Amino acid sequence: MNPLRRLGNFLSRLGLALCLPLLVLSGCATLPVSQPGTLAAGETGRTLLAEWLQRSAQPQSVQGVAKVRVQTPQRTLNGTQVIVAGAPDQLRAETLSPFGTPLLVLAANGTQLAVLLPGDNLFYHGQATPENLGRFTRLPLRLADLVGILLSRPPLLTYQQLDAFALAEGGWRIELAAGQRRQLLHFDAALRLVEVHYLTAGVLQLQLVYGDYAESGDNLPRRIELKLPLQQTQASLLFNELEADRQLLPALFTLEPPPGATIIGLDTLAATGADRPPAGNATIAPAAAPEEDK
Repeated sequence: MNPLRRLGNFLSRLGLALCLPLLVLSGCATLPVSQPGTLAAGETGRTLLAEWLQRSAQPQSVQGVAKVRVQTPQRTLNGTQVIVAGAPDQLRAETLSPFGTPLLVLAANGTQLAVLLPGDNLFYHGQATPENLGRFTRLPLRLADLVGILLSRPPLLTYQQLDAFALAEGGWRIELAAGQRRQLLHFDAALRLVEVHYLTAGVLQLQLVYGDYAESGDNLPRRIELKLPLQQTQASLLFNELEADRQLLPALFTLEPPPGATIIGLDTLAATGADRPPAGNATIAPAAAPEEDK
């Protein structure tokens, strides 16, 4: 069996990939009902957003072990991931077996992407482009945006209009708009990000939820939820171990092929159009193998 088909079969067995924002989708989904609030006057919204951006600049890195749950129309999947993310564009993710051994290792350092399947001794490498990353995440996402979501600072819309609303139960909602695109950011009374909606032409594309914040110390969310309503897909990362701002060695974000490995060039695949990511049926968690070409 050729390496691409073996990888596709591996993904079917594993059922885990990183489900992160696909901001341009088609179709229909229910628009979330905004909580009522009082429109803030003047520059309040810009001041709040600037304060949150300043506070969210830390941490610069996180690492931890997370339980991953994925729900699609076809199946519900559970797994364990080791995740290391460093700003602006460093990522390492390992999918673990029930015995704690790596089933798949992904490493990206801003310029290069490498993926190893130890069990099949298959090694993928190429540039860390959205296209190559999308072979494993099933979503056209920049590496820096993926890392930002894991660091609890998801990408912001380049907006033309900003409005802020004070919520009756405390907290704020900031709405960013640019043409038909909108982004809603919900903050609690402590100005911690708890929810983000991305919409196009009033259609919900992606919903992010952050929760289980530590009450002291790093003040990081232990729970991240992602919902892609058009794909009827939901996922959650629940960290039972999480550390911030530990020194990360550059070697964490590079991989070398082990002896005897089958080496597959992602850039060559991109040039030939081989091994296209499937349209839809995306699943979730920070590492998965590319599916065979259909």
